[in-house]
Amino acid sequence: MEKQIMMKQEKKMKREKEGRGRLLKRTVNKGIMFIERNAVTIASVLFLIFLIFSENPIYANSAETMWTTVTELIGTWILRLGGVVVFVGGVMFGLGWKSDDAEQKSRGISTIVAGCIVMAVAGLASTFFA
Repeated sequence: MEKQIMMKQEKKMKREKEGRGRLLKRTVNKGIMFIERNAVTIASVLFLIFLIFSENPIYANSAETMWTTVTELIGTWILRLGGVVVFVGGVMFGLGWKSDDAEQKSRGISTIVAGCIVMAVAGLASTFFA
């Protein structure tokens, strides 16, 4: 008898859980359908809110200024990275010279050349991104 009561309770709990899951699924589906039907309106309202409450006015020239700033930042840091690679290559070459190791000297020179190439490309970044 106790088994039957426990089985009925378990079935009842399972039905309740499934019912909550179905309710949640229906609610989510309704929300998604609302967003799909009103996507243009929602986007327009958000755009107007951003436009009205923006601290800095939006000008067509601001995108160009931002692009120039990002390009200069990338060029500066790549130039510095190339300088670090040249420095490491110089240290490798010096240590290869000290120990008279031809392979280490060769790797040092190769690293110096690679750093110089990176620095040259960074110097031309404004040409590439202009």
